Amino acid sequence: MSRNVSMKVSIEKAFDKILPIPKQPKVYRMPPPDRPLSWVPHGNIGNSDYEERLESFANEVLHIESQKTSKIKYSSRGWCYLLEGLGKIDKGEFSACQKAINDCRKLGFLPIDFVAEDQDTTRHFKGIHIASEPHVQLSELKDDVETMLRDLPSKMTDYWVGEQFYVMMCVEKGDLINLFKPVCDQYHVPIVSSKGWAPILLRSHIANLSRKAEANGLKPVLLLFYDHDPAGIKISDTFKENLSDCEGGTGWSPEGLVIERFGLNAKDIEQYGLMWIDNLKTGSGRTSRDYGYINAFGHRKCEANALFKNDDTLKAGEQICRVAIEKFYGSDALERFRKKEEASKEKLKDVYDNPVWKSVIESLDEIIDDELGSVEEAEKPHTEVAVENETVVFIDNKFYGNCPSCHTQFNYAEKDYGKLKRCRCCHLLMRLQFKEAEQKGV
Repeated sequence: MSRNVSMKVSIEKAFDKILPIPKQPKVYRMPPPDRPLSWVPHGNIGNSDYEERLESFANEVLHIESQKTSKIKYSSRGWCYLLEGLGKIDKGEFSACQKAINDCRKLGFLPIDFVAEDQDTTRHFKGIHIASEPHVQLSELKDDVETMLRDLPSKMTDYWVGEQFYVMMCVEKGDLINLFKPVCDQYHVPIVSSKGWAPILLRSHIANLSRKAEANGLKPVLLLFYDHDPAGIKISDTFKENLSDCEGGTGWSPEGLVIERFGLNAKDIEQYGLMWIDNLKTGSGRTSRDYGYINAFGHRKCEANALFKNDDTLKAGEQICRVAIEKFYGSDALERFRKKEEASKEKLKDVYDNPVWKSVIESLDEIIDDELGSVEEAEKPHTEVAVENETVVFIDNKFYGNCPSCHTQFNYAEKDYGKLKRCRCCHLLMRLQFKEAEQKGV
């Protein structure tokens, strides 16, 4: 009997291996549809679909540029922060967005000089000779004369007579030069970008300016604005030490120099809703081990470019800069400097009253008109940029989404809620919203 049972079991095992019969029938389902495309084009130049999407992307960016109240030029990174502030992208799409902007410039969808010019002057051509018409050179000469007369009182004014401090400013990113320089110009504060750790020559320039200030009885002040990350804070904390390292070469000691970091600080990040980035990776891809920073702020950082989020944060950045300067020069600095400039202008009364300037300008106008034939420069035609409207598509966590234009189904994840997407089939621009938002009337 036991032998029969053993044989039965052996036969069943053999058949199970040859003809496995599932206890429950399998249910075969179609694979889910693909997720929709990101608003930011992904791909490589040469791919026709990618280039078509790049053109639409460029039109949207040009429209945003035309709506900006501030005409400050942004770097490609600065544009990422602006688009993030407008809800177009999130921080995970910054690299793709920078690539898309630069590819648009290569293909001519955006002007080649659309982004801010590289601050590194060694990358600019020197000694270019361009032959021009006489009226061009004469017009430039006239502009030079008028500019000289306008700026002469300022150039002749020593704003620091009777002052206590001499303020300088050093920032980490080139974008910040464009933001802070108009404010610095009002207070006659020299500004420079170190692009990270200050090179030796920049330290020597700071030493020379500080030495001259001290020779005139002024206390030199260096204001710093760096990223809120371990490296940015370390640069600020060790700036005086790095200046001391060059003391043998500069012949100047930074002992009397006041160094103050006025940004980017955690208080400002929270107050103005700037974007924290949830990692502490360095440029080489390593993760920072600055545990003092991590204990204080966590595994996150904020780049100084975050001030380019929108017009409000740009204005906030200008105000942060102004407050930092007036801490040393005082809130009445602009009026005080204006009076000093007026005093210089009064001393130049005989220069301005000399009829030679009026004669020179009138004579130049006559020659220019003769050369030019009084031909006015034609205005450039204004071209409207076609911009797509967003279509809000409400989705839930139970079913697939459906393109309202071509009715193609698409899959999605929870992290897609609130984001701009494109239909893979008809490229409709969709803003995915959670269905509860529709019920609440959002």
